[in-house]
Amino acid sequence: MYSIAGILILLIAAKGIAAQELPDTRLISGVVVTQKDEALSGISVIARGRGFERITVTGENGEFRMKTPRSDVTLLAQGPYIRPQETTISAESSSTSVRLQVEFFIPPIHQSIVITAPALQPDVETTAEVSRQSLFARDDQLLDTLAAGINAGQHEGGGKSLEIRRFGFNTDHGGVNGGLKVLVDNVQQNQVTQGHGQGYLGALKSLTPELVEDIQIVNGPFSSEYGDFSGLGVVHIRLKEALRNHATIRLQAGSFGSYRTFLAYSPTLARADSFLSYEGSRTDGPFDHPLG
Repeated sequence: MYSIAGILILLIAAKGIAAQELPDTRLISGVVVTQKDEALSGISVIARGRGFERITVTGENGEFRMKTPRSDVTLLAQGPYIRPQETTISAESSSTSVRLQVEFFIPPIHQSIVITAPALQPDVETTAEVSRQSLFARDDQLLDTLAAGINAGQHEGGGKSLEIRRFGFNTDHGGVNGGLKVLVDNVQQNQVTQGHGQGYLGALKSLTPELVEDIQIVNGPFSSEYGDFSGLGVVHIRLKEALRNHATIRLQAGSFGSYRTFLAYSPTLARADSFLSYEGSRTDGPFDHPLG
């Protein structure tokens, strides 16, 4: 049995032990200002000491306050574009009206930018059915059937190469301003070594409509597959290797003494596709003196 006096003595002793274990606390207050004495709000103030850390944020007038143990305390002011500023307050020093002066600075930027992009895949249009169902007699008519924004026309005489325009660019004969490359069975028709420095498309004049298998259009810009002259696109014409019928005869006639003859023979071979063809045409043209 414990007596009342004994219990009181134990309580007083326990209170004394607790008072010895818990260190005294103190209030630290102050203001964060710039070098021009401008108060800064929203700045983090960190108090660090042996075994503890306290954090608070300055108010509208740059003021801050916090409770810390009564020991040596290091105050650190931190914020965006602020050079970290430390102040040490000893256990015996006054902890009120602390003035933390900070300095703004812009950190050096060491940044690298890497720009990556997937390989450009130009749009491809195939006009096989259009070329099979169309009948043309001139190279400009062939390009007109493509309906691909290509404007082609003769200039200064029917015997010259085409003048080609696309997307508002005049490519002259196919090579200026990026160019429009024209190929027939992978053979490029406009070459840099030809006239005007960019080449002519005169080889298209020997193209026979019945022998065109399909026409593929690769829209620009430049295609790495085709390289030079492909800035405004590529027109790739592929010819047939065999005809549907063994024998084909086509006769055409029109005004101004115009006529055209097409003859073809396509034999059936075991290990090869082949055909023989002939095309002949003539016109006088709408002139007083016939062209012949």
